[in-house]
Amino acid sequence: MNGATLGFVPNWLTYFLLLLAVLATAPLMGPAQANGSLDDVRWLLAKPDRLPLIVEKRRNDITAFYNSEQAQILWLGQERSGALTTAMETARSEGLRPEDYPYEVLIEATRSLQGPVGPSEVAWVELLYTGHFLDFANDLRAGRVSPRVLYPDAYMPHNSIETVDALTRLAGSDSVASFITDFQPQDDTYRRLKSHLARLYDIQANGGFTYLEPGEDLSAGATSDQVPSLRQRLVEDNLLGETSDSDVCDKRLAFAVGQAHYRYGFDVSGDVTPELVRALNIPVDRRIEQVSNAMERIRWIPNEYSRLQLFINKGENEYLFLENGRVIQEGRAYANCPDRNYTNTATTIEAVTFHPTWQVPFEYVGQELLPRLQSDPEQVASEGYYLRRKGAEVPLNALPWKQASPRSIERFKDEFSVYLPSSEENPLGRYAYRLRREQRLSLFDLEDVPESETYCNPYLPKTAFGILDGFKVLEHIIEPRVFPREGIPDRISRGDTITFPARGGLMAVVSHQSVWVQRQGIIRFGHDPYLEDARLTAALAGRPKP
Repeated sequence: MNGATLGFVPNWLTYFLLLLAVLATAPLMGPAQANGSLDDVRWLLAKPDRLPLIVEKRRNDITAFYNSEQAQILWLGQERSGALTTAMETARSEGLRPEDYPYEVLIEATRSLQGPVGPSEVAWVELLYTGHFLDFANDLRAGRVSPRVLYPDAYMPHNSIETVDALTRLAGSDSVASFITDFQPQDDTYRRLKSHLARLYDIQANGGFTYLEPGEDLSAGATSDQVPSLRQRLVEDNLLGETSDSDVCDKRLAFAVGQAHYRYGFDVSGDVTPELVRALNIPVDRRIEQVSNAMERIRWIPNEYSRLQLFINKGENEYLFLENGRVIQEGRAYANCPDRNYTNTATTIEAVTFHPTWQVPFEYVGQELLPRLQSDPEQVASEGYYLRRKGAEVPLNALPWKQASPRSIERFKDEFSVYLPSSEENPLGRYAYRLRREQRLSLFDLEDVPESETYCNPYLPKTAFGILDGFKVLEHIIEPRVFPREGIPDRISRGDTITFPARGGLMAVVSHQSVWVQRQGIIRFGHDPYLEDARLTAALAGRPKP
């Protein structure tokens, strides 16, 4: 056979016929075909055999995506596979830990496709990427550990991602980087912390913060050979724009020192004090830990809770009222018995009661009220205390108080309840919040700053918080269509007990943040007196690798 008998055959057709011949005799898939197909992935998911745990734990949802109209091969032959392993390798920029993600395993799995492999092996690599991507996406959006691991007695709604939604959004994104930008918590505080974290890592890479030698106080206008180091340290904090060799503490430097005082929780002053120097000398690794932990705690809060929120930062005795992420009101809030108050919660605020009635704990009855009841129950009743049995009010002397002991009255707690209306002995103050899960959180009025800035009433729940002088925040909480804002002080002054509904969708969120963003967008660093950060850091470090 030659060209004369076949006639003219174009070169492209010759190559095409040769390729068909090769494909017809090739039993295995080589590099040229390593992109795989949806049919292979669907076939592997439909098999009864168990897949790797990383896929198996979300198998139904992963199957739903690959069988949907939006389905596509996400990783094989796609640039996003390399972008994902890079994102995992540099996960610390997201406040995550690179060691939690097996990017080297994924890279090796991709390399294995360079040799002869079958369709099931190719599909297996696609699903391996998908499984680990979903773990990464969940950590990015919902957090690495469950709050209940740290706070078993507190309530925080479980936050998790929807698998099909995450994969569909990835398929529609221009890149893994744009997916991360859109999928991370859409919170201004989170974005500012992430930007500050990048700056801290740059400082760490350059050897850490400039160390300041402890010395005497330095005031504005003073001269010292320590001033150049101080300037450099404040440049690292982005509080000064440039360094200088001048040893004079001029007005610009004094202003930056005042900003540093504010950032680290001290009274604003232009003087360099030993306390400020100690704060500036805290290692950059600790500041990185604080920011990363703050980002983790933000991830715990579901998106739908961010429209209206009363956020209490229990570590710093502060509250913020936020509307669509913007701080509307700031104030002070104090945890009850903070050394034992491990509250970490998010729940709905349903109403506010003016001059609330206190359901008196039987511990208080036995330890504080019993001697008075044994002496003169009528006198106790005249002070407002009353007794209810199965919902009906009964005389306070219906119980044999003279024969009772603090231990014996415990047996009455399931049958009787003691109450106290608004009075000087009622610790709830002028108002209290009604929440969807009252046993998990209690918010009440606190008229004065507690002594030594520490409040502890053992007869209030260990999950209680006192809101200091909170009339202003009540204006944002009570539904204005039911009760006008400007009438709150007058209504409370009447002294009667009445309940008003809260605005719809309003959440109370309690967490500890040792670094946060103020109303003006200023990042502030606090302290960790009750080792909340240490507890979270230990939990994150102890998480098993996938």
